[in-house]
Amino acid sequence: MTAPKQTISTEHGQFLYRRFGAIISRHTLSRILRGDAHKQIPSRIEGRYCVRIGSQALSSAEVARIRVRELKLTNFRNYPRLDLRLGKGITLIEGANGNGKTNLLESLHLMSIGRSPRASTERELVRTKAFDEIPLHAQIAGDISSGVGALRLQIDWSATSAATQKLASPRIQKTFRVNGVPRRSADFVGLFKAVLFTAEDIRLTSGSPSVRRRYIDILISQMSREYLADALTCQRILTQRNRLLKSARGRTSIEGELQPWDVQLAEHAARIMSARARAIRRLDERAKPIHSQLSGAADPLRLTYIPSVSVGQNADIGEISESFLATAQSYRRREMAVGHSLIGPHRDDIAIKVGGVEVGTYASRGQARTVALAMRLGEAQLLAESTGEHPVILLDDVMSELDTSRRRQVLERAALYEQALVTTAEPAQSEIFSGMSGRRIVVNEGRIISEG
Repeated sequence: MTAPKQTISTEHGQFLYRRFGAIISRHTLSRILRGDAHKQIPSRIEGRYCVRIGSQALSSAEVARIRVRELKLTNFRNYPRLDLRLGKGITLIEGANGNGKTNLLESLHLMSIGRSPRASTERELVRTKAFDEIPLHAQIAGDISSGVGALRLQIDWSATSAATQKLASPRIQKTFRVNGVPRRSADFVGLFKAVLFTAEDIRLTSGSPSVRRRYIDILISQMSREYLADALTCQRILTQRNRLLKSARGRTSIEGELQPWDVQLAEHAARIMSARARAIRRLDERAKPIHSQLSGAADPLRLTYIPSVSVGQNADIGEISESFLATAQSYRRREMAVGHSLIGPHRDDIAIKVGGVEVGTYASRGQARTVALAMRLGEAQLLAESTGEHPVILLDDVMSELDTSRRRQVLERAALYEQALVTTAEPAQSEIFSGMSGRRIVVNEGRIISEG
C-alpha cells in the first residue's frame, strides 16, 4: 500500500511500531518517518489498516479480528502433550474440576501477558513428571492469526543446567520467542491480546490495592509498550530509593542522595499516573453500561482512580511531576523513619462503587462477581478500541453463579469477538450455546477426549 506523499508524524510512527513491531524493523520505521521509504507499509498490514496523514489520528479501517489457530503444550501443568486446533466463534470446554480446563485458558493468557495470574513461581507451571526428564523442558506454542499476519508465539521453561535440575528446587529459566526469534519479556507482552475472567477476579473488589494495580497495569501494558517500560523503570528506581531510605535510619544527611532518585521517580511516576487516570476513566465509561445490563440494577457502577499524590483530574504530566516532587519533600521525615517509599505508583488504588457504596465492603459475592465480569468485558472493549485488535475472550467457569438470562447476555457479548473460550464443569449448561457458532471439547486428566 502506498500512501500519499505526506510525512507521517513521530506520534503515528510510534503507534505503528507498537502495533506492528513484530514485523516492522526499526530501520524500516525510521525510513518511513524520514519520508524516504515511499511511505510503504508491509503488505501483511495492507487491507486491514489504513494510515490517515496529517492531523488525523492513525486508525484501523476495521478492527482486526485475532484468533489462535493452533495451541501446542508440552509438559505444561497437567498436560504432557497437547496439539489443539481452534476455530472462530465460541469454544465450550467441558470437564470435571481438576482436569485441566483452567490450565488451557491459563496457557493462552500467558501468551498475552508473559506471566501467570495463578502461579507464584515458574516451577508451578511445569508438569511434575517433567522434572524426571533430562533435559527438563516445558513449552507453550501458539499460531496466531491477526490483522498484521501470522505470528508464532512461544514460551519455554528449562532447568538452568543438568546439575541444578537434580536439586530439590531447581532453578527454572523462562524464555520467549516470536516467529522463532528470541525476545525479551517486555517485547513479548501485548503482541497477542487476551482477556481472562476467573473466579479469582472477585478479588478485584475485595482484595488488596495491589490486586487492582496489577489489573490496570496488565491492561495498559497490552496497549502501550512505553507504559510497561516506565513501570519496570519505576520499580527499579523504587528499589534503589528504598535501599537508601533503609540505610538512612539514624542519619540526617541523605537529602542530596535522595534528590536525584526523586527526580527520576517523579518523571516515570507522572507518566504512569497519567496513563492510569486515562485508562480508568475510559474503562469506567465502558464497564458501566455492561454492569447495568448484567445486574439489572439502577445503581450505577463507578470506577475512580485514587493516586497516592493529590493532583487535579485533568492535570498534565508536568503538573503531576511537580506535585509528586512537592509531596515527596513533605513525606521525607516519615519515609526516613519507616525506611521505604510512602508515595508513588506502588501506593495507588482504584475505588469500585455501585450506587456510591464500596463493593468490596458491602456487596454480596454475586454482586461482586458481576462487577468483576463487567470490568473484564469493559476491558475487552477498551483493548479493541485502543489497539484496533479484538482480544481473545477467555471465560473460566463464568456461568456457575449466573441465571439463564445473564448467562446468555455474557455469551452474546463474547460472541461479538472473533474467538472466545468458555469453560464449564456442568454439561447441562451447554444448552445455552444453542444457536451460536462454535464447537465443544471435553477435557479429562490433561487430554482432549472429545471434540465436536
